Amino acid sequence: MASRVYQLLDTLDLTEGQSVRINCPDCNDDNSSLGLKVENGTYVWNCFRVSCNSSGASFQGMTAPEIRKAFNKNKDDRSWQDDTCHELDLMDVPSYVVSNKGDNKLLNGFISYWGLEGVDIRYDVRDKRAVFPIYEGSRLIDAVGRALDGSIPKWFKYTGGAKVYMTSPAKPNGVAVIVEDVISANTICSMCPNVTGVAILGTTMSVKHMEYLEDFTRIIVALDRDASVKTLTYKREIASWLGIDTIAMLLQDDIKYKKPDDKELLTALCG
Repeated sequence: MASRVYQLLDTLDLTEGQSVRINCPDCNDDNSSLGLKVENGTYVWNCFRVSCNSSGASFQGMTAPEIRKAFNKNKDDRSWQDDTCHELDLMDVPSYVVSNKGDNKLLNGFISYWGLEGVDIRYDVRDKRAVFPIYEGSRLIDAVGRALDGSIPKWFKYTGGAKVYMTSPAKPNGVAVIVEDVISANTICSMCPNVTGVAILGTTMSVKHMEYLEDFTRIIVALDRDASVKTLTYKREIASWLGIDTIAMLLQDDIKYKKPDDKELLTALCG
C-alpha cells in the first residue's frame, strides 16, 4: 500500500534544509512520530513508532534560489579542488579487485554485450562484479561495481566518495550528457566520442552534481525512460542556476540499448 504521506507533501511549506515532526497518517499516530525533512530537493520521512514501517523519499525539485544558496555554500566548502587544500581520499583498492586479463568469460560476456571494449574495467573476484574506476584528475578515488550474476545490490560504490562518473574517450567538445549509470555514460561516448558522459550514479541529483557541470557549454539530460519527469525537472534546475544551454532528451528507451531513433537524436543534439 502506498504511503499516505505522499498526499501530504503538496500541503507542506518546507524549504531546503528544513525538518518537521507531524502525526503519522500511515499508523494514525497523534504524537508527532513522523519525522520529515527536505534535503537536496527531496522529501525524506520516517516514523519512529516501532510498530510502523512508514518511511520513504520523494523528489520535489528545488527552486532557483535554493539551488543558488546551496551551490554557493558548497563552492565555499569545496576545498578538495584546491591543490593546496585537502583532497578526496585515494581509494584503497581491495585485493579482490583485479585487472582485466581478458580470460574471464563472465566479464568478457558483459563487456561484449554492452559494447564496452576499450573501457577501463576491472573485476571483483569476490562478488563477481565489473568494476569501473572513478578518477579525480589522475587520482583513483572510488569505483562502481555492477553485479554480473544477478546479485543484490546490482550497483555498488566502493568508497561512496565520488558524486559522478565522467568519461570522454576523445578531446571533449564542451557538451555533457547526463545519464544515470556508468554503462549509459560509456554508451554516450561510443555514439559521440567528443561528448562527455556524466553518470550521476542514480536518479537523484544534488547541488554537488552541478559543481561538475558549470564549465560545460551545453548539457543534455538523458535519464532512463522511466525517469522522464526527473529529466524535465533537472533540465529546468540546471538551466535556471548555471545559465547553460540545457536540453531534456526524452528517450525511446534507456540510452544503453542504442535505439536508432535515440542515437540519431543524440548525434544531432551533440553536433
